Parts: sequence; C-alpha cells; structure tokens
Amino acid sequence: MAWENRYQKEMLRRLRNRLARLEVPDAQGMLGGLEDEIERIIAANLGMVVDDRTLPHLRLTAMVLACYSALHSGSMDSQLAIELIEDVFAGIGRTMLRLYTWALLTFSRDPFTAITRAGSQRALSQYGREWEFRIEETDRYFSMTATKCFYADFFQATGLPQLTRVFCRWDQNWIEPIDPARHRISFDRPTTMGFGGKECPFIFKRINTSL
Repeated sequence: MAWENRYQKEMLRRLRNRLARLEVPDAQGMLGGLEDEIERIIAANLGMVVDDRTLPHLRLTAMVLACYSALHSGSMDSQLAIELIEDVFAGIGRTMLRLYTWALLTFSRDPFTAITRAGSQRALSQYGREWEFRIEETDRYFSMTATKCFYADFFQATGLPQLTRVFCRWDQNWIEPIDPARHRISFDRPTTMGFGGKECPFIFKRINTSL
C-alpha cells in the first residue's frame, strides 16, 4: 500500500476514534462514505497535478477537505473542526519524526548543516513542480522560502484556504525538537500561506558559540 493510502487509513481511523471519545452525536453517520468522497475529490481535481510527485499530496488534501466537510456539515463549529483535523493529522508519525530530528541534531558534528541539508533535500525530492522554493545561504544563515505551494493552491481553488494550516501545523513535528541552547541553531517561520502569508520562509541561523 502506498504511503499516502496508509496515511489516509490511519487518519480516518484516528478521527473516528477521537469523535467516539468526544461522544459526538451520530459520529459514524457524520463520517459515513468518507472514502468515496475522497476519491470523488481526487478525480475532480486531477487537473491540478502536473507530475507523479504531486499526486500523493492530492490525496492528502482531498482527505483533509472531505473530513472537514463531513464534520462541518454535521453541525460541528468550523474552527473546532479545523482544530480537530489539525490535531489528528499532525499526530500521525509525530513520535518517529521528532525522534529522527532529535537524533539528526544530537549526533551530527554540525547540527546546522545536518538539518538544513536534510530539509532542502526533502523539499526537492518529495515535492513536485507544484512547489517552488527560493534558497539563500551562507555559512551562518540558511533560508528556504516556499513561494508556491500545492496545498495552498488546492484549498484556495476549493474555497477553503484556511485548511492549508493543517499542513503548516504538521511541520511542528520537526520544528519543536530544535533546541537553540543545545544545538546552537535558531529557527524562525514568521508566517505561512496557511495563515495569510504570501510565502512560507523557513529561516535557520547559527548561534554564535564564542560568546
């Protein structure tokens, strides 16, 4: 099973369990037919996909859209629905990703080079041509700015740009393990397209160790 299909399966399982724990009325009916709705959304938006690397991300956006529509149409408050989807979506793989980031930073001779290289390689290898990045770097500064994002474009086209923030929240899984005092790196992401920004800057700086 492809990774995006596994992610979808786990997302829907966790969402159903969360609604059950929250004792949301008619939770099963609210989420009935989600798999079919996801496939419908994918089919309706295939024209947005320009290469094979973008295709798995279409499933993720379709999944988020379908889940939100189901919760909101089931009378759940819009903000509460987004926060619930954010939390469930970002929780998948959280422990493994945080551990990977911690290990990368902790056991590298140069944590700054290790994390910036890993981030840029991931961006260039896992995202298709529906993303564009501007990279600026020196020996003490690294900035990778997303100037085009498929997630933002998809949700803008479907009339729910606020859902882009679900994917921004996922990034916290690798951001939070960065410890400036220990790793001598400062990180800043002042805005994202999901929160109304025109770009998504990821800024790393070496902390001066001579002070």
